[in-house]
Amino acid sequence: MKSLKLSIVNLFMWGGESSYSGGPNDTTIIKCDGFAFKFKQHDILLKHKDFENKRKVTTHVEVQYTEETQILQIFEIIDDICYLLSFAQQSYVRCETYGRCSTQSRPCSDVKTMRADNNIIDMHGLEIRNFIEQTYPTFKKLKSSRQLTVVFDYLCEANRANLATEASLILHYVIIENLKHTYALERGYQYQKGKYNHPLYPPQNYQCINKEEYCFDENTSQYIHKLHSKCGSTEMTKRMFESIGISRSNNLIKDALKKRNRIIHEGLLLPLNDSQYSKQAREDLNEASNLIQEYLFTLLNYKGTYCTKS
Repeated sequence: MKSLKLSIVNLFMWGGESSYSGGPNDTTIIKCDGFAFKFKQHDILLKHKDFENKRKVTTHVEVQYTEETQILQIFEIIDDICYLLSFAQQSYVRCETYGRCSTQSRPCSDVKTMRADNNIIDMHGLEIRNFIEQTYPTFKKLKSSRQLTVVFDYLCEANRANLATEASLILHYVIIENLKHTYALERGYQYQKGKYNHPLYPPQNYQCINKEEYCFDENTSQYIHKLHSKCGSTEMTKRMFESIGISRSNNLIKDALKKRNRIIHEGLLLPLNDSQYSKQAREDLNEASNLIQEYLFTLLNYKGTYCTKS
């Protein structure tokens, strides 16, 4: 067996076990696609808040492999793990390099600076291991079609220290738009002239014979498919949430759609001199964040606990 050593930037977590007898819990082993990734923190006493808007090599990862051809696969897996860790930490985590003095080369990595400390998963080794091992298979399957790496990066940007609340809120609404659009494309819809159409379920005239799946639409005088009829952005967003069991009547969805339209088209939440301005902006941001988190955790088949904003 050969050993590959990697450096991780910006990961702050306690380990699930100690690397030596009597020592602190600084080590976590995460298994994905048949490989065991051994994460070891350099110093578990480092605090996230001390490194905001900086970058810090915090962790070494070691993984065993048998063939040189497996190295690129290992890179892809560790990068996927880092994206999931970024989501859990709400701050960029990246794989930067091989270990020092290594003769091997690492493809160019995207090393970002730290964002604010805003973990939504308990950053202890066992909880993180459960989160990664539960969600990795689904993330691997959906990351391209649903652009999940883009979504996670946007969430990290939205959590930037000193970012105006309105800017963070707009980024959250953009994330919902992105998730809605990729959902539609993944389900086979085509976006034309501001509407989503499904080529397999076109409207039917009065001769429609499949009355179980189609219903009559008085506005168009045609039969339209009950689940896949032509629709606009708002309806598609509701279908997206509904597809994973979040009711379209959920108040968080209703409020997000209404307030998204207002802040995008009017550029404000409340007048700046309104006494409720700051409070309302923060509540709107928390609601949008919680809605996105619920959607993503459900989409990724995560069964554990996570933190919401209030």
